[in-house]
Amino acid sequence: MKNSNKPNKLIIWDFDGVIADSEHLWVKNWVEALHNLKHIDLDDKQTEYYIRGKADKTKEDLLQKDYPDLTFDNEFLQTLKANEIRLIASELFITPDVENIFKDNNFTHCIATGATAEKNALKIRQLGLEKYFTEQNMFTAYDVKHGKPAPDLFLYAAAQMGYSPQNSVIIEDSLAGICAGCAAGIPVIAYIGATGNNSAEYAECCRAEGAEYVVDTMPKVYDILQKFFYI
Repeated sequence: MKNSNKPNKLIIWDFDGVIADSEHLWVKNWVEALHNLKHIDLDDKQTEYYIRGKADKTKEDLLQKDYPDLTFDNEFLQTLKANEIRLIASELFITPDVENIFKDNNFTHCIATGATAEKNALKIRQLGLEKYFTEQNMFTAYDVKHGKPAPDLFLYAAAQMGYSPQNSVIIEDSLAGICAGCAAGIPVIAYIGATGNNSAEYAECCRAEGAEYVVDTMPKVYDILQKFFYI
């Protein structure tokens, strides 16, 4: 039965690079682990293709397709995990003003991230966001067959929350995520305020992938939500 008090619009949040300025941390972690443990050096274009904005399982699939001898052994995985835990504890900070949007009850909120459920929950606890996000409104690439840039995760999150793509909006930072949102038929606001993203060149890349709006602060995101998505 439909809840008549339910907000008309769902905001689907990416986490890394949006809720927290953290995507660059995980990218660096992977690039360094590949260099130090597997002797694979990725240039900027390869890093964008294999690593940025993608779930670990997607990174592994893409890399193993082009590096058939590459294995993700226990040493590699444990090194990644240990560094992630350290970085979450010491370098994970909430994006300024994003919590003002979480407090807006005119929207329903959920997270759709490439991280594992365990890692996502750890980040939520670190930032003190448990009052907004629980396991009932957090979804990961491990809930679906294909991660970003496939649309599966966003479609799954919307369906689980009881919203159609037409009544949803995505806030993303990565090109893979923007591509996924557009493939899902959901409007995308590209947030480019995170480390390494705030440039005219990256803004143009976001538009080329299909983002409807490209902004670099959360007050600007909120302004767009209020102007174009309040119904």
